Formats: sequence, C-alpha cells, structure tokens
Amino acid sequence: MKINNTKLAIGLWSDNYKELAKWYQDVLGLPFRQASELPTDTFIAFDFGENWFWIAPHDKVQGKSKDPYRIMIEFYVENIKETYEELKSHNVEFIAEPFPDPLGGDGWCMTFKDPDGNLLQMYGKK
Repeated sequence: MKINNTKLAIGLWSDNYKELAKWYQDVLGLPFRQASELPTDTFIAFDFGENWFWIAPHDKVQGKSKDPYRIMIEFYVENIKETYEELKSHNVEFIAEPFPDPLGGDGWCMTFKDPDGNLLQMYGKK
C-alpha cells in the first residue's frame, strides 16, 4: 500500500455538528468548502490548504469530548500573540496560554478547546 501523503482529511464527530462547524468558521476562520445532508452522508467541510476539515454527526457521539487529551489538532498561524488576543475575545477556554516552542527556535504555541472540548493547538511566530 502507498498512501498519498499530499492529501489528508481530518474529521470531527459531534452531536451538535452545525453549531460546532459554525464555531470553526466564525472563530477560526476556516473557509467553507461544501455541505451534505444526505441520510447516509451528512457533513460540513472546510478547506484546509489542499486538504479537508469536516464536521459531521454520529449516532455514537453524545455531548462533549470524553477524552480530549487523546488527539490534538494543530493549526499554523502567522502571529501567536495576535491570534491569542482574537481568541480571547471569543471567550475560548485555554489549556495553555502562549509559550515558547519546547524544541527551541522562534516558534510559539498555545492550546485551547473547541466548544465540544476537543483540544486544538496553534503554532507560529510570537
């Protein structure tokens, strides 16, 4: 098997997928790609570079994430400080406020939760 390493789709299941997708679009600014409400394929998808980021309902997912530390999605931004201030204005719950990249260099990170409790991280210049 050979996986095409230039294409990737990341998906989140949610029992409140429309509201969660609205948050990703309004707060994080992900550009809408397409949506489907077919009985066997319901989702809201966003462009993520050449990749997809989608949010969809699942009958086995109820409420907030029960194990938010299992996976973390990282987004790259130009300026951590500006992004931090913008996210604060949206009352985002931070797990870690901006801190220097533990591996060194000039990168900075911050970690926060989406409305379903999934962990997200931003990485970029201070």
